Amino acid sequence: MTTPLMTTPFRVQASPDAEQTGAVGAVVASLPVSFAPSDGGPDVVALAGTAGWTASATAAIRNGVRGVVVVDPVAEDAAALAAAAAEAGTAVVLDQAWAGNPVLAESQAAVRDAIADALADAVLLDSVAWGAPGTDPEALLMRHLGAVLACGVELEGLRVIQRNANGYTVIGSLPGGAPAALQGITTSSLPATATVSVLTSSGRADITLPDASAGWPAQVRSVTSAGAASFPTIYESARRHSWRRLRAAIDSGATGTDLERFAALTALVGQLHDSRQ
Repeated sequence: MTTPLMTTPFRVQASPDAEQTGAVGAVVASLPVSFAPSDGGPDVVALAGTAGWTASATAAIRNGVRGVVVVDPVAEDAAALAAAAAEAGTAVVLDQAWAGNPVLAESQAAVRDAIADALADAVLLDSVAWGAPGTDPEALLMRHLGAVLACGVELEGLRVIQRNANGYTVIGSLPGGAPAALQGITTSSLPATATVSVLTSSGRADITLPDASAGWPAQVRSVTSAGAASFPTIYESARRHSWRRLRAAIDSGATGTDLERFAALTALVGQLHDSRQ
């Protein structure tokens, strides 16, 4: 008789500010085979992505952890962190609000192909992000741009044409010259949601990404000259998906590609800030 292989849960320790986000405890509890609260030296640390998160993550890696999860990271230069992670073989996962939705994972080839096909014939990109009242517009824009880039969209010439305490409007273009418009709105009338719509000469592709902490599925719909198609739903939150990715990365010995993709996002945010000076 073959004895089934047992998985040893990794011990998790969350910083106080990461715990306050509500993005750690409940998710770890939902994955009891993979993770457990730490009662000593942790295998994995969870950090809030507030200012200084790259230094905190680098320090954790030097202390010997096997994995790091960063919740909603703000724009920072992560080059030193990436080098430390690569040297130590430590997995680093960035738990981004919408960009981490499982529907945008590399394994969802049909979804990514549908978006890529639409972008190849795009005449307009229109995207809206809704945040709760009191959300910092800069933080909302960071999450918003992360979601757009995670859809495989490249943006050029971005500039802010309107910004106040309740949101922003940003315009730019796609590589082929099609215009792009991004709008951020803080409101209590809708949950935190981001939409990305690519309009083409003969149809469109629409992606709706729900609140990262909720298990509501993202919605992806494609309309072409051949007809309309909706893609299978995935009932898993972006938060939970981030932790499952971390476990898979540690088990495989991979450090992950999150920091590499994040560098592109921070570069875009930096260019946008420069354009406002």
